[in-house]
Amino acid sequence: MNDKKLFESGCFSPEWATDTDQSPISTVYTRQNKDLQTLLKELDGIKDRIQEIQAKQWHLAKLIHFHENELVRE
Repeated sequence: MNDKKLFESGCFSPEWATDTDQSPISTVYTRQNKDLQTLLKELDGIKDRIQEIQAKQWHLAKLIHFHENELVRE
């Protein structure tokens, strides 16, 4: 029997009876109040990380340009 026939006949598969372990939002989300100095430090860290990523992106762009224009000319 397929699942639809099992459902219509009143037979449920074992996984339908198990708990899905879904927690209410209040237990999943915990509020974290941070002071302004902590938030500013985190923001500076994020800005530094963005600058690092941009530098890596620029370096990769230069490598791609070198590969496409200089290395291919043989």
